[in-house]
Amino acid sequence: MQSITQFAHRSNTSNSNILTGTLPVRACHPDRFFGTLHIDGQQPRVAALVCHQMDVVAVSLVGYDTSIGAALANLWNRVAVPFLFPQDIDWKGPRKLERRAEGYKQFTTRLDGTKEVHAMALPLSAHIGEGILHPPDLPVEPKEGDVPAHSTSAAKLPVPVDRTRFVLGNWDEETPHLRSFLGQLYAMRVIFLHRNHEHPEWVDTWAEQLWLRGRARKLVTPLQDALGLKAWKISGDLTAWSQLISDGTREGWLPWADGLRSAERELVLAG
Repeated sequence: MQSITQFAHRSNTSNSNILTGTLPVRACHPDRFFGTLHIDGQQPRVAALVCHQMDVVAVSLVGYDTSIGAALANLWNRVAVPFLFPQDIDWKGPRKLERRAEGYKQFTTRLDGTKEVHAMALPLSAHIGEGILHPPDLPVEPKEGDVPAHSTSAAKLPVPVDRTRFVLGNWDEETPHLRSFLGQLYAMRVIFLHRNHEHPEWVDTWAEQLWLRGRARKLVTPLQDALGLKAWKISGDLTAWSQLISDGTREGWLPWADGLRSAERELVLAG
């Protein structure tokens, strides 16, 4: 994600005609701020904000280090932080910001020629690197006999794991970058086609088709509460993703090497 100090630089486009977003993601708007956070009389300005339900998916702040630190400290301590915005801002999201029930990453850079800093924070579910390095465990299928039929003890049900991911894009682009989308699928352990040296374009084809058909099946949904950024929620339903990939390889809209061994095929589809 790009700092506000580097806003003018834009590069790294993909060859896709569908996932046309660019990198890096710029967590700010070129012309304005969207409001302020209010905490103990301090008011850091909001350069970008994305929420899912009541929870922060990404927040970009500009202000004095102490002001931003106070606002984020309250957020991390699960104290709702008031968000005030002018009347010309079309915001239907929460007016008090809360955190998701997961860890967050925070980044800060000092703005040249000022005493202010630019800070960004996002949950681990929106951080591609963290997701790839620390993916969630795959669901374990229950085995017969785990709880004997005559047992009087209550069966221990597995704790549900939220595998939801969020992919971010630039505010003025219709989709994220292709690699951003692929990175979040890898982080979620939706394992699919690895690069075929004879057909390097297949990776792009898979990404495009999974995006389009994932949108159609509501496995990928845009977040409406977004300012200065765009964001999409990626469903954590691995069964639904596996079914989508299975349909694609069977129906032919996901290209597949004819000579791939069945065991390898099952590995890719099932993760």
